[in-house]
Order: sequence, then structure tokens, then C-alpha cells
Amino acid sequence: MNKILVLEDETLLNEMMSDFLRDEGYEVSSVKTYDDALGLAYEKKFDILIFDVKVIGGNGFDLLVELRESGVKTPCIFTTSLNGIKDVEKGFDAGCDDYLKKPFELAELLIRVKNIIKRNFSIVNKETFIQIDKEFKFDILKKELFCGESNISLSKKERDLLALFLQNRGKILSKEEILSSVWEFDEMPSEQSLRVYIGNIRKIIGEGKIKNHSKIGYEYLV
Repeated sequence: MNKILVLEDETLLNEMMSDFLRDEGYEVSSVKTYDDALGLAYEKKFDILIFDVKVIGGNGFDLLVELRESGVKTPCIFTTSLNGIKDVEKGFDAGCDDYLKKPFELAELLIRVKNIIKRNFSIVNKETFIQIDKEFKFDILKKELFCGESNISLSKKERDLLALFLQNRGKILSKEEILSSVWEFDEMPSEQSLRVYIGNIRKIIGEGKIKNHSKIGYEYLV
């Protein structure tokens, strides 16, 4: 389960963001002040930070600079009502990975969270190989499947799918989640193609590895 730290001093927005992300399967710690966020960021390991810029006790820009200077490299999204290009530039100079202007849809926040976690998974995950069974292992960094020492040929979509399933082992992924994660923005997602790709993966690693939950989605069984 990916861990998220939310810093937002508006109580209602803080609760809405935190509850929404928890419902999506993330473990969320939420705070309202600069000092509380700083303390938690040092104490716990998070997969992503979501910082408001104007907060109690300081601002998100300075907070991220302080964390970056101390060696914290966790990806960060700024949420802010500041709309000037200089503010955007200041945010990226501070070391953020994305910038979301208020007001925003929670669905948009989720898309950005997923994309950042997807991009950074292979970097933050120390384990290069994931052992599937006695025969098969998957290089999560290169997205390559091996049987023993032999590289098994997969299409790009099949490699992306297998990587997504392996990093979400034991979790039911909806078809919408899978399609948005594996298909690019300029591609037309296809459930029929998804079934074909999953069928091809099953033929290689075993029919029982990926379970189809009718009308819901798919689960890689632990």
C-alpha cells in the first residue's frame, strides 16, 4: 500500500482529500501545519507528498526545500491557489514533481498521484527482481520477464501490465485503473485488447496467477 502525506490547513479540503485517497487504497497521513509535516516526513517513509503552499507556520515551498536539502527525495505535488508563472517556477525550483492549481477535481489529483507513483516505482523500489515462482522472475526496473536465465518475449503492453499487477499483488484493480495506467493519453483504451494481453500473460506464467473478478477488474493472487 502506497503511503501519502497530505499537508493542507483547510480542514474540509484536508478531510476530503484524505478520505478520497484512502477510499482509493492509499495509506494517508494528514496534517495542517508546517512543523507537523516536517516531523512526519522525517519520521516515516512516504511514497508521495502533497503539500499546500500557504500553510500554518510557513509555506510549502520552504518546507520542500528543507526536506530536499536534508536528503528526502520523496516525490511531491504542490496544491495552491497561486496562479502566477513565477509561483509555478518557484515550486519546481523547490524540487516538486507536479503542480495542481486550486480549485481542482479529486479525480485529477488521483491521476497525478498514480502517474508519479508509476514513474517512480522502479526508482524507489530497491528490489530489481520479483520472484513469481520457482521458474519465473520479473525485472521490475527493465520490465523484463525471465524463465531461469532466458528472457521471455512480451509486448510493451504485456510488460507494463505485468509490472502493474506485481506492484499491486493481492489488490483488485478495476478495469478503469488498469486502462488509465497502461494506455497512454493519446491511445484509445480497449477492454478487448486488455483481455488478450492478460490471456497471453496467463499462458506464460500460469492461468491461476491473475484472477478475473467479473464486472469489477483483475487481481494478481499472492
